[in-house]
Amino acid sequence: MAESNSTQKKVRNYIRLSLLLLILPILYLGAWFSIFGDESLTYFEKVQLLMSYFPESMRNPFGIVLTFFGMSLTSAIFSFYGFLKGESKFSNIMTISIFTVAALLTFLLGISLL
Repeated sequence: MAESNSTQKKVRNYIRLSLLLLILPILYLGAWFSIFGDESLTYFEKVQLLMSYFPESMRNPFGIVLTFFGMSLTSAIFSFYGFLKGESKFSNIMTISIFTVAALLTFLLGISLL
C-alpha cells in the first residue's frame, strides 16, 4: 500500500514537472503564430517583434528555440516516464496527453532548428 502511494506521488510530480516545462514553449509558439500571421509586417519586422518579448541579453533566436526545444523534449521524457510508472487510468491518460503535446512541440521546434 505504501509502495503504491509513493509511486502515485512520483507520477503526480512527473505530471506537474512536465506541465511546468511546457508552459514557456507553448507561450512562445502562441506568440510566434500570432506575430507571423500579421501580413502587414515584413519578415525582419516580425522577427524583431518576436525577439522584443525577451531581454536584450537573450535575443538570440537560435538559442531561444534550442532552449524551448530542450524544455519540450524533457517534458516528453518526464511524461513518458510517468506513463511507465503510472497505475491509474487517469494518470495514464494525462501522461499520454502531455506526451503527445510535448512531442508535437519538440517536432515543431526541431524543424525550425533545421
